[in-house]
Amino acid sequence: MFVRCAIWLLWLATASVFAAPFTEAEFEDLRTEIRKASAQSPLTAIATTDSILKRYDTQLSVRQKIRLLYGKAWFQIQTDDVHSAISTLSICKRMSIQVTDPTILYSYYSLTAGALTRMSLYERALENYLESYKLAALMDTELYLRQTENNIGNVYLKLDRFEDAKSYFERFYQDAKSRELPQQMGVGLNNLGEAYFGLKDYEKALELHKNSLSLREENNLTYHSSWSHHNLGRTYLALKHYELAERHLIKAIEIREQSNAIADSIGPKIDLIRLRISKGEQTGIESILKGIITLSAQHARLQERAQAYELLVSYFQQNQQWKSAFDTAQQLMQNKFEFLQRQAEIGVAFYAAQMNLAIKERDIASLTQQNMLHQINSQAARNQLILVLVGVLIIALLTLYFVSRINAKNKALVETLENLKSTQKQLLESEKMSAMTTLVSGMAHQLNTPLGLVVTSASCLEDKLKEILTLLAGKKLSAKQLQTFLEDASEMLAMTANNSARAADLIARFKMIAANLDTSEAVDFEVLDYLTQRCGLIAQSLENGIKLEVRGANVQLHSHPEILLKVISQLVNNSCTHGFTTQHAGNISIEVTEQNEWVVITYEDNGAGISEEDQEQIFDPFYTSQLGQGNLGLGLNIAYNSVVHVLKGEISYEHQPTGAKFIVRIPKNIE
Repeated sequence: MFVRCAIWLLWLATASVFAAPFTEAEFEDLRTEIRKASAQSPLTAIATTDSILKRYDTQLSVRQKIRLLYGKAWFQIQTDDVHSAISTLSICKRMSIQVTDPTILYSYYSLTAGALTRMSLYERALENYLESYKLAALMDTELYLRQTENNIGNVYLKLDRFEDAKSYFERFYQDAKSRELPQQMGVGLNNLGEAYFGLKDYEKALELHKNSLSLREENNLTYHSSWSHHNLGRTYLALKHYELAERHLIKAIEIREQSNAIADSIGPKIDLIRLRISKGEQTGIESILKGIITLSAQHARLQERAQAYELLVSYFQQNQQWKSAFDTAQQLMQNKFEFLQRQAEIGVAFYAAQMNLAIKERDIASLTQQNMLHQINSQAARNQLILVLVGVLIIALLTLYFVSRINAKNKALVETLENLKSTQKQLLESEKMSAMTTLVSGMAHQLNTPLGLVVTSASCLEDKLKEILTLLAGKKLSAKQLQTFLEDASEMLAMTANNSARAADLIARFKMIAANLDTSEAVDFEVLDYLTQRCGLIAQSLENGIKLEVRGANVQLHSHPEILLKVISQLVNNSCTHGFTTQHAGNISIEVTEQNEWVVITYEDNGAGISEEDQEQIFDPFYTSQLGQGNLGLGLNIAYNSVVHVLKGEISYEHQPTGAKFIVRIPKNIE
């Protein structure tokens, strides 16, 4: 037996070594490998990503897999394989359910919007950028907000809403400047230059693009500087400074070809041809444009291909080559038709992916609901086993302790210790039984009605079924009797399903009273700033007429902000549910003060208040003044457990003539 146990433990240890998850440093090594592959081409990067996902499937966490798939989607967008990118992103969205990191969902909406922007589906792109903007507002950093605003500005730029785009780009640039981020500053200046170019303020655009180029060259951002060269070429072309325009456009083409970004070199090539046509040059224009059209087709750049066709049509018209102009115009229309067709296909693929995702999420929710009761029972059995083992261990340790004491003490001291042990055990058992009785009776009271209805409907259905079977066996079953049975059975099954769902919902809510609440690591935060920001979101969900105010000192805390917000949310919910039932308007105030090593949060409302007879039991589970009206009486008990067991503080109720007043005291440093 011992040998078998040793082999089993050795197998577990070996398996854990071989399947050890990647650390963040090891994961960064994998991403470096992908970046090196992307230097060759986006297609190589996609193949490398697929290989890594397959090779290290068991060692990559869900979050790491999603981050790799986001990179794959980005490379697919770069190759204009937007259909595949949408499919990859839908996989990421489905996996994101298992991850609590908000940046994962933020990246999903941002990349989806980028893919839709690539296909000129700007309205759908703005919808996704709005979702990412909402998520960015909930994060602790302004960086995500400004990045999203820059993305929205780019969409407005495509829609020729240059004034709107300019305001977004200005905020992005000022934020990057305050953070001293040269790469983002260069992007901001470049985008501002494009906005001013759209407004035909070419001198201002020229100044901004020069500043962007200077900044990028100072920080060795060679590839990024190609965009500045391209935009300088366009601006000089608009100002009819042809020599300077040609110099910058040629430089942009050289940088992009040296960086193996052949597809990105098409844009400046088209502008260079436009410049030469403006100068009246004719030699080689037709062959160069046809080469650009071929290159655009190879890289699926339909928009650049359309621009090249338009220039070629204009060239033929200027040279009075009417048949060639007509044939090229037909090819231009065919190209535009292909682009519109791809737009439609991507739109359908996007909504199909969203629909499939919604169906799968519904199926997951249904399975979760069906298995919830089984999981709770299994967890209860495991908890009971753990309690028994812990109890046995405690008893064994206490026994050893008292045996050692017997050898050193006389008989009288041993008897005293035994009496004390007996007394303590009786008190502990008494308290445990009292708490267990309250908890079990409360749960039983809440579950009795739905489960009783389930049993009743099942019993009635069984009797009806036996009756029908008897009639069927005797060949006396009529159509009317069968119809009546089916109608009764449908009603009974509906009653069973509704009450089963109700019981499952009650059990889910019972789980919230656990003292060991799920908490993340404690972090440093300014309590007033945090509550002001989060309570602003809570206030938006309150009924009209209810006002929520946060004031006081901005004290630094090292604690769990999410748990503190849960406590405040429970108190606000208690005020809305019980305090303001007889009035249309109400005021809630939250004041933060500092007392030595403690932070005191005073919560007050001007509602109905709590009667003196109810005050002694308000923190008990299942105690409510509105029993039978859909309230379980768990809200203040959850708040109490959160403050006492997680935040290591205190919560109390202070009686006053009108309204309710709670005092929450938590330590500044939970560790």
